[in-house]
Amino acid sequence: MTDKPLCVDLFCGSFGWSQGWLELGGRVIGFDIDHQSYHGPVPRGADLMLQDVRTLNGAQFKDASLILASSPCQEFSYRAMPWKRAKALGPPLLGIELFEQAARIQREAIEAAGHHIPMIQENV
Repeated sequence: MTDKPLCVDLFCGSFGWSQGWLELGGRVIGFDIDHQSYHGPVPRGADLMLQDVRTLNGAQFKDASLILASSPCQEFSYRAMPWKRAKALGPPLLGIELFEQAARIQREAIEAAGHHIPMIQENV
């Protein structure tokens, strides 16, 4: 166990969002479904968990100081293209689901902690 403040990085990829947290002396647990070679090595002070965020229980993050979430944006981005084929697609269901899963994880963490845990969430 460590007394360093914990950041949970959902859809962590190459840990780009949480790098500043690490540089300030915090620790990071990152979650993603894979880790590609172009992501580079897992940064020092971070742990990578290969797990689908849809299977996470947010209560396990009751000790987190911050939750970051940057869910995949490909479905949203493609639909914003000016092509007729892109405009004809239905709603980006997976993208919406993953965005909502991050909010669920935060709610569960807050409930377990008994206090607010901030989350920064972005998508296109």
